[in-house]
Amino acid sequence: MKVGIVGSGAMGSGIAQVAAKAGEQVVVYDSNKEVLDWSVAQLKSSLAKLVEKGKMEKAMQEQITAGIQFVT
Repeated sequence: MKVGIVGSGAMGSGIAQVAAKAGEQVVVYDSNKEVLDWSVAQLKSSLAKLVEKGKMEKAMQEQITAGIQFVT
């Protein structure tokens, strides 16, 4: 299944992370490129912190990152 999310603010990126962790392919759309770029940076930072703390395996981080496509 493919999940589409309109809006990449805090809620949209959080939903994207949860859906990608569940193995779904996710497309996140935002008309504002700056907000979209912020969302990508926040997601990567959040996942990196979870890996550093040992709360997530590196493979899961890579699965989540690969499972989300950000578009404008």
